[in-house]
This record gives sequence, structure tokens and C-alpha cells, in this order.
Amino acid sequence: MNQDRGREPQAGGPPAAPTGAAFQERIAAVFDIAPEAREAIVRGMLERSARGAAGYWLQLLLAMGIASLGLVLGSGAVVIGAMLISPLMGPIVELGMGLAIGSPFLALRSFTRVAFSIVAVVTGAALLTLMLPFHEVTAEIAARTSPTALDLLIAIFCAIAAAYTTVRPGSDTTSTAAGTAIGIALVPPLCVVGYGIGTRVKSIASGAALLFTANLCAILLFAILCFLLLGYSAVSTAELEHAELAKQKPGAIRRVARALQVFFELRHGWIFRVMMPLALLGAVYFPLREALARVSWEVRVRAAIQRMLDAMPQSTVRSSLTVDHGSVAVRLVTLGRADEAERIERDLRDKIAAVAGMTPKVDVIAVLDASALEEVAASVRATAAPIDVVRKEPELGLLRQELAASLAGAWPHAAGPLVEWRLRFPENEPVVVEVVHVGPALGGAAVDLLGRALTRELGAEVAVQDRAIAPEPIVAEPAGGWPWLQEAGPALAWVDDVASLYGCVEVPPGPGEKAGEEIAPVLAALRSLPALRTDRVHVREGARWRAVVSAAPCAPPEPAPADAGAAADAGAAPPAGGAPAAAATAKDGDAR
Repeated sequence: MNQDRGREPQAGGPPAAPTGAAFQERIAAVFDIAPEAREAIVRGMLERSARGAAGYWLQLLLAMGIASLGLVLGSGAVVIGAMLISPLMGPIVELGMGLAIGSPFLALRSFTRVAFSIVAVVTGAALLTLMLPFHEVTAEIAARTSPTALDLLIAIFCAIAAAYTTVRPGSDTTSTAAGTAIGIALVPPLCVVGYGIGTRVKSIASGAALLFTANLCAILLFAILCFLLLGYSAVSTAELEHAELAKQKPGAIRRVARALQVFFELRHGWIFRVMMPLALLGAVYFPLREALARVSWEVRVRAAIQRMLDAMPQSTVRSSLTVDHGSVAVRLVTLGRADEAERIERDLRDKIAAVAGMTPKVDVIAVLDASALEEVAASVRATAAPIDVVRKEPELGLLRQELAASLAGAWPHAAGPLVEWRLRFPENEPVVVEVVHVGPALGGAAVDLLGRALTRELGAEVAVQDRAIAPEPIVAEPAGGWPWLQEAGPALAWVDDVASLYGCVEVPPGPGEKAGEEIAPVLAALRSLPALRTDRVHVREGARWRAVVSAAPCAPPEPAPADAGAAADAGAAPPAGGAPAAAATAKDGDAR
């Protein structure tokens, strides 16, 4: 084996071999690597006995367990400890040496150990993952699922450092060996592959497998190149291999090594041996380059969007920004009106699309401040139509159904029962929803919150107008009839306007008994109110003036005294049960 090494070229042949050998010797001399040292290193790799196998597999399994738990716990220090323990770098470098010097036995034995090591680590990590009580993708795991071409560049530098520590063993390279073990990170990616298999997440397993493959190919390729550059191809391995094979028992590795001997002894066989890891490295480079381009795009787009957000007014606050895997999502909260939020959302979407080359998802939520609330209130007061003037459009049936459902879910129960709601459509203004309820007034804050809830549910800007009907009765003594009527008249008008309201009225006894002529004019004015033309206003005799409007019918009157008929005949008040039934019903044009 290697009989052609060092031979003079034939006549007419290229003089590259001697020149190349001299160059290798000069490089080896720079690093103080003598020919005897090169032969000793190769002999040490070939004479690795089976007695060291137990220690190797123990260290590998310990590194697997430590790395797997460190990854799951998200502890970088624990993962680094596993890198320092892992012995997987050794057989990979030996595989590179075997390919560089043309030793089929060393290459095949190292390849077998590397292959079984990969299977053992991935299987052990998968089984350990299945036994864990939780499965959470930590930052340590996620960092090893998206490799890029930069990770390949790191692996190249670590491969050169690994080759250097191999050819210069000793205390002066101890720190280099430790740094190389930490930087190359062989066992943690394999553990992440096992984690992905254990959790059945294909993206995690495939991403980590790509990272390990890139590291393996870089170590192999650049270890071969370093060993060739330092002249290790000049080491005659025939006698060394023969002595080692004599110690080995007949087996599959020995038979395959003898079969590969012809191929390894070819004059330019080293070219094919270098091309094998080079081809594999080129295969993994393309997905790594695409990943690097994606990361570069994400960094560039995120920085551009951040500059856009920094230039926005201080009233706009960023809620979230996501730039990942070709998608952009921005969510902002701004103080102001909804139309201003729509303008910001439209402008920001156009600017981001120009930078990212894609349509982003932009949401700008408007929160009304004090000035905007005053503008909304002023516009509602300025454009509010009379209560019985409501726009009626047949195509609004679906909108009314959605609005009824939204009001039912958003209505505050503390404001009392909602008896009716109406839609108004002012020109060039948001839709106005007028709510009629028996209870305390909603107040500005509650009106704003209800409007925002309806806007969110319907997908269009909605303004709310509050119509509160006091649930407390309006009471006055018999002598205070006129002031009482001035206050009770507007309240009873709601009964005439809203078909689901009821009015309950009590009047003092007739003029001949107590208050004389002061009561009769008030009774006459009361009977002239439009509300008393409905059958939902009930009037009966009581001790004083009293009126109340509610969403429930009036309670039945108590049994009248024996002389109640005389009072009724005297024209003191309409009989219990209210005015004639010919009263007008609720207007058909109202959108209730």
C-alpha cells in the first residue's frame, strides 16, 4: 500500500508531486511537526485497542444524558459540560485521517464507530424524552433546529482547530481542544434529533439533523485537507496496517478493508476520498444558504419595521411584532379615533409591503382619549334626529340581527333592563345606536366601552347614544300638581314612544273632597297627554300625585272603597285601566 508515494514522476509527467511534497514539508516544519511525529500519530490511531471501547461508550452515553437534560431544562452550562465529556470528535477525526492517508482499515473502523455512536445517541435521547414528564421546546433546543451557512462556517473553523489539536497533542493544545469541543457541538444536535423523534415533531428532528450533518461534513473535509497539507499522506501505512490487522480477528471490517485496499491505492485516489465529504458538504450547503437568506431577510425587515415604529407618534404603542418564516405581523395600540387608526394601519401596511416584498398583517386598535370622546359626544348631539325619525332600509335586516346579539352580550346589567334600541345613520358619521333602558344613565365611560364592544363585534365604527329612563317614581302632594305634571309629562311620553314600556299613575281624590279647584285643571291637562291614549298607561286614585315608568305592567289596584264610584263620576280621574283602547301603537318605521 502507498507504494507510489515519493516516486519520481515519469518523463513528460507533471513535476507537481515533488513540489507538493516539499511544500507540505515546509508547512509541517512551520508547526514543528517532524516525520517521526506524523508516523507516531498514525500508529496511535491504528493501534487503538478494543480495551478503550468501554470507556468511549460510557463517556458517550453520559454526554448524551447530560446534554438531553440540559437541553430540556434550557441550561447552557449543562449542555457545555456534555460537550466537554463527549468523545465523538475522536472517531470523526480518525475517519478524516484514514481518508487522508489512504488507510481503508482506519477509515472503515472509524466510520463504523461514528455510525453506531449516532444511532446510540439519537435512540438514547428519544427514549429519555419519552420518559420525561413534560415536553417544552426551550431556547437551547430551538437554537439547534434552524442552522444556517454561518453554522457551517463555525464548523469549518472548529474542524481546523480539531485537526491542529490532533497533530500537536500536549498541554499547549489542551485549551484549544476544550474550545473545539464546545464550539463544534456534536452530541447536542443529535440529542435534539432524538427529542424531535420522541415528541414526533418532524421540524425539530430534521433541523437538528441538518446541523449535525453540516458539522460532520466540515470536520471530515477540513481534517482531510489539513492532514494532506501537513504531509500525512507521505506516511507509509502498509507495515502499520499489516501489524494491526494481524492482531484483529477475522471479521466484516477486515474483509471490507481488504476489498477497499485497491481503491485506496490508486495514484489519485486521494481526490476521490476528498470528493466524498466535499459532495456531502455541498449537498447540505444549499439548505443552509437558504436558511441564511431567510434569517438575513428577517433581520433586515425587522430593523426596517422598528425604524418605522420609532418614527410614529408617542401616542402609538407597539403591542407585538413578529417576523418569521416569510410572514410579518404587527399589532399596535393608538390613542385617538378609529378613522385615524385606519389611516395608520393603511400607511404602515403599504410601507412594510414595500420593504418585505409581501403583504403583512397589520392591526391598529384605537383607544379613545378625552379629546376624542368629546368629539364623539359633540357629533352625536349635533346629528341626533328626533326619536321617531329612524332610517328604514330592507337590507339592514342582517345587521339588526347581529346588533341585537351583540347588545345582548355587551349590555351592562347594572344599567337596568334594555327595553329598546334604534339605529340612526347620520350623514358622513358613524352609525348611531340609541339604547333605551329603565335605570341609571350609563355615563361617558360606559357609553365608550359599549361602543367599542359593538365596533369590535360588527367590524364597523358604532357610536352609542344613551336614553335612560329613571326607575324612581315621580311623587308630589295634592297641592303640587302643576310641578309634578311638568316632570311626569316627559317621562310618560316614553310610554307613547316605546311599545314595551308601561306607565303607572296615581291621582288624588276629586275636587269636592280635599283640594277643591286646584286639582281639576291638573287632571284635565293630564288627560290631554298623548301617552294616556295608549292602553299601557294605567291611572288610578291614590293619596297623592304619583307616576312611574317601567318595563313591567302595573300591579293590579287594591280594592276601591265604597265611595270610589262617586269620585269617578265627578270626573276626578279616568277609571283604573287607563284611557280608551283606541290609542296609537308604536310607530312601524322604528327599527327596534
